[in-house]
Amino acid sequence: MRDFVGYAGRSLEFTWPGGKRLALSIVVNFEEGSEHSVVTDGLVESVGEFSPVDVRTQDVGNESVYEYGSRVGVWRILSALREYGFKATFFATARALELNKFAAEAIVKGGHEICDHGLIWTEHYRLSYEEEKQSMKRSVEVIESITGKKPVGFYAREPSVSTIRIAQELGFLYDSDAYNDDLPYRYLGGGILILPYTPDVNDFHFQYPMNRFATASQFYEYMKDTLDVLREEARSSPKMMSVGLHCRVIGRPGRIVALRRFLEYVKGFDDVWVATREEIARYWIDEVEKKVLTTPGSSA
Repeated sequence: MRDFVGYAGRSLEFTWPGGKRLALSIVVNFEEGSEHSVVTDGLVESVGEFSPVDVRTQDVGNESVYEYGSRVGVWRILSALREYGFKATFFATARALELNKFAAEAIVKGGHEICDHGLIWTEHYRLSYEEEKQSMKRSVEVIESITGKKPVGFYAREPSVSTIRIAQELGFLYDSDAYNDDLPYRYLGGGILILPYTPDVNDFHFQYPMNRFATASQFYEYMKDTLDVLREEARSSPKMMSVGLHCRVIGRPGRIVALRRFLEYVKGFDDVWVATREEIARYWIDEVEKKVLTTPGSSA
């Protein structure tokens, strides 16, 4: 069932912690080693710094680009977040964490949240209901065994019509497989909490075949413009903003500049709450739903 109404333009009377008006979620996708490969799942990965090989074989060049994210990029991102004192949510696949437990440990020690991003780059829509459920259960088990904490959020990347329902059945606090609002809402009016993600404020567009961003300045300007508009709108009704990052993308020297400039810009505002998605979800449930929304849901 699709919902084209949402909050119907109404202004919600609440603030984020400390009287702040805009909640900012910085998301770092940690998934290197989970991409498609003829070696692991029989597919040639189609997204990268350049076009994929045109035969069904191991794409060694593209695989090395992905490796950069785990070998170098994640550390550069963690350094920037540490310098500015911000916490992020890492959409992490179980496989990526298994392949680099040093990074997994650093993410957790840095106080960042790890959100379940599946076992690998699973196209959930290809799976049966039971196959998908078992895959999601397994990713929870692996992530908990590596990090010492059961993930409370889920993001599939390629969801099926059953993904959100399964996330609810497995007891996740929230799911982020939607791009349809600037505020959290309840799935189908009373189901699992949805924290919408972003398809546009996303460094994904540096990559082939999108190639929408060519320079750090272009991405920075887009992040800044989005923040400016949402801050202005949040004066009358609080908002939530997400920024999507990838270790192999923004972690490059010529692109990390965009993130650092943006973090510096955000630092200058006292009305922006930079928080993990878990923090946002728990505040929404405890403070907004219970005290502001009489009937929790997308059309409350």
